[in-house]
Amino acid sequence: MKLKYYMACFLLVPFLSGCFLFGFGTPKKNPEQELFDEIMTAYNNRAYESSIKACGQFLEQYPKSKVKESVMLRMGESFEGLLNRDYHELINKGMEEKKARSSFLAKHGSYHCWEVCEEGLRYNKEMFRKLLKENPQSFYADEAMYNLISWEPDYKEEPERVEKEIKGLNGVLTQYPTTSLRPKIYFQMGYRFQILYEIYSFSKKQGKRDETKAKESFRQAEYLYNLCLNFPEESEYSQKALRYLELLRNQSRIYIK
Repeated sequence: MKLKYYMACFLLVPFLSGCFLFGFGTPKKNPEQELFDEIMTAYNNRAYESSIKACGQFLEQYPKSKVKESVMLRMGESFEGLLNRDYHELINKGMEEKKARSSFLAKHGSYHCWEVCEEGLRYNKEMFRKLLKENPQSFYADEAMYNLISWEPDYKEEPERVEKEIKGLNGVLTQYPTTSLRPKIYFQMGYRFQILYEIYSFSKKQGKRDETKAKESFRQAEYLYNLCLNFPEESEYSQKALRYLELLRNQSRIYIK
């Protein structure tokens, strides 16, 4: 996303006003660039309410901006960030789900973009869908499609739940083969095949163990982690792939303890 942020800033350069007159003077800040920077600063500081508000203002004031789709993506990610910060993190710290949900909706229910499902609250992903609908070939379409993947909060040792996520990840690669998300997706697919390997090998649930599927899942995980290693060694997902590949080969479990 950082690369795409810089590209978005680059697209705004032609709009910057207040050039130096004969090489002197102070350039005036362009309001569009200023608001875009405000969005990024708020998001990076986890001030998601401010980011959402600034995104809304930007889309209203600059509907034909060259960075409109970048702002749409950031707005959707801000909703996701808000949900994670003020709901999921509270649950992870021990708060009962219903209490966390009640607290969250009391603060942020006015956005009207939350859905209640079996697992709890989730963002309805409206901005990601809107971006893809308006321009499926957008520079940000791959990230929008990635953000539309529904993540399982608990696999419950059910292979189908894991496979659903793998299908979503593979769909991004198929639809956008040049995506910059490729190393991230390779790692995440490998991680999920590693979980499938453990389910098929060690599950205590009746009928879940399957030696053939375990071997195939192991092979897929190993293959995908190795694809990650083709990227620069210092990259985040190359390092993660190396660590989890070692765990896989050493039979160190990451899911079923």
